[in-house]
Amino acid sequence: MKTLYRIWQNAVGEWTDAIRSRRALVLLLLYLASAACCMYGTISILGRMEAELAQVLQLPESEKTGVVSATLWKSKPFQRMVRAGVRNDLVYNDIAGRHPAELVYAWFAFFCAPLLVVLVAGNRVSDDLRSGAVRYSIVRCTRAEWSLGKYFGQATMIACALAVSAVGAWIVAVCRLSGVGAFELLPAMFGWGLRAWIYSLAWLGIALGLSHVCRSGSRATSLGIFAVVLLAILPPLLRKSVEWTGCAWLENFDLLAPASAKDYLWRRGCAPLAAALCQLGTLGFASLALGYAVFRRRDA
Repeated sequence: MKTLYRIWQNAVGEWTDAIRSRRALVLLLLYLASAACCMYGTISILGRMEAELAQVLQLPESEKTGVVSATLWKSKPFQRMVRAGVRNDLVYNDIAGRHPAELVYAWFAFFCAPLLVVLVAGNRVSDDLRSGAVRYSIVRCTRAEWSLGKYFGQATMIACALAVSAVGAWIVAVCRLSGVGAFELLPAMFGWGLRAWIYSLAWLGIALGLSHVCRSGSRATSLGIFAVVLLAILPPLLRKSVEWTGCAWLENFDLLAPASAKDYLWRRGCAPLAAALCQLGTLGFASLALGYAVFRRRDA
């Protein structure tokens, strides 16, 4: 129990330091602005497409966007196009009945989560190592408790930021889309925010693991960005390698990339979500443990 209490203390300390330095406010504004701008830009592009389509078909223009796209999303030809683009039939069956606005937010959350996590949390450990602040912390706790406190503190801040971004995207969708009820999309937005948070757990472990081996915040952030790019191209490279070499066992390395769990996150139900949480949580803690293994042998 004392160990859990000290981990909690370090997580609260991470929160306190973020609030005092206004880093928490910057984090919330960064996620909110990114989600709102992505939703606004997507709806603006959609509005231009609908205006052109209405002009070609000689239909009356609507004051709000979304009337044509909602009808198009339900049409059989468009659904066949979506099915051809989605490799997993189970994923298609689960997203087929969802509103396009929530899918836009889900795509944004999954696409931007790795880079935002690295930019926000990539230097948290390395900065404390360089400034010597870690020496005052590990007097009251062990190094493992300090590292876990950093991880859980950052994870809770990212959860709050994703919740705020979901509200921001929902407000933009309600104001600009036609046929969207005031509370129709909000639960769905929070659901996608939860899935994005689960997805970010693996990237948070990778970012903090790399931060444990660097004393320079900029170097740790650069390594994190390199890891994002490397792990993004890893699955397609492995698929091509299997095609070229015929070595099916190479596909097993796909589990090292957090994107390999995305199919679970796109699906409905608790079982796929639990599978994604298990895979991504394990990957995040394993990455953090590798960085900690280097850190525990170094002079703080």
